[in-house]
Amino acid sequence: MIEKLQQSLNGPDPYVQVLLLDVVYASLKLRELVPAELPTSPSHEKRMAHLEATRSPRLSLAERRMIMQPPPPALLKCILAGLSSPSSRAVLESWVGFLSECLPLYTASVFQVLIPLVETLCRQIGSTFNSLQRLFRSVDHAPSPTSKGAVGPETTLISLLNGLEQVLANGHDRLLAEEARAQVVKSPDQPQGFFGNMVSGVFSSDAPQTRSATANDRLTVLLAFQDAVRICFTIWSWGQGSDAAGQDATSGASLNYTSLRMRNRARRLLEHLFAAETLECLETVIGIWRGALDSADLSKAAEVLNLLPALDGSRPKHTIPALFNAIYSRTNPSALDPSRRSTLTIELQDADLVIFLVDYTRSLEDDTMDEIWQDCTAFLKDLLGNPFPHRQTLPSLLEFAAILGEKVDNTNFGEQRKMRRELAVGFSMQLAGFLMY
Repeated sequence: MIEKLQQSLNGPDPYVQVLLLDVVYASLKLRELVPAELPTSPSHEKRMAHLEATRSPRLSLAERRMIMQPPPPALLKCILAGLSSPSSRAVLESWVGFLSECLPLYTASVFQVLIPLVETLCRQIGSTFNSLQRLFRSVDHAPSPTSKGAVGPETTLISLLNGLEQVLANGHDRLLAEEARAQVVKSPDQPQGFFGNMVSGVFSSDAPQTRSATANDRLTVLLAFQDAVRICFTIWSWGQGSDAAGQDATSGASLNYTSLRMRNRARRLLEHLFAAETLECLETVIGIWRGALDSADLSKAAEVLNLLPALDGSRPKHTIPALFNAIYSRTNPSALDPSRRSTLTIELQDADLVIFLVDYTRSLEDDTMDEIWQDCTAFLKDLLGNPFPHRQTLPSLLEFAAILGEKVDNTNFGEQRKMRRELAVGFSMQLAGFLMY
């Protein structure tokens, strides 16, 4: 049936695919029920009872059956072909629904299928978005109503974004469940007292083969998140900054409506990504900002600073602590709990992060000081106590402290005199440390 479904992609009628999708999914569900109906021996029943007892009680009976019998390898190839084929565009929503229904079948191998699925979806999103942009860049080929039976690129784009969100959510949920199980099965002899988890892994070997499967799975999920953040930022920045100058003025109303619709959908996905993995998503965005500066695209760099305030998940009270964690991860990682460290998959130096910190803080409204004051003062105090790891970025950190002082003068929250005294003491000691180094 999977082979017939894949062959239907070359057929003249795309709606045959919908019927075959229903049949294939029904066949897969019947296939998963087979192990429970077969007679078993007493020894087999004991072995299965032991396996069931060792698995997490959160997994449903259906999920446990799916773990026992993985889907056929041809299924993934068929799904990737269906998401990529031009002939499936008219029924793409059915393919996305089929994908969502099949994801639970990959409970035991979700991290193996995550990367090919995300790569395919992001590639299709990129090509579809380019087609949509071309509609509004050509004066001679202004956007026209979609012909009967055809599907516009904006509809295709939203369906693909829906599929991407489903895949990322499933992968991240499985990762959290795996990490929770890893915490539960820790050796009872492992100390969990004064130092807690902060010292976990300190005495482990540095050999590559000692990297845990959970750490590899987290890296897989984060790489998929990074791809999604980049493509969503491209969509969100459509028609903004320097990109606005290349649009067809005769179709301005259509452009505004379509771009707003696409930008809102991309923003919602970015909201979910930032809420799930703030630090890694923030570093990805900073990587975009760094690349824009290197290519002298100041407009694109400014759009990054405009994006963060537009997301609830990247409000200053979330972004500033994440920035400090990103800096510590590169200068003094031992000061952080392992759960707060960056994976360092984005090529950023501590100087890049501090420069971004300065620009980002300068762009904030004065009233946001109320949200970030405690985190900023704690960071500056720690900097005074141990300035050596930050010796290369002390001039920029002095500028950061100066910007905080300017913004505090324009606000009316808290005890102004005490706050100014704390900042003045910190600033003078930073200056002394800078002169020393």
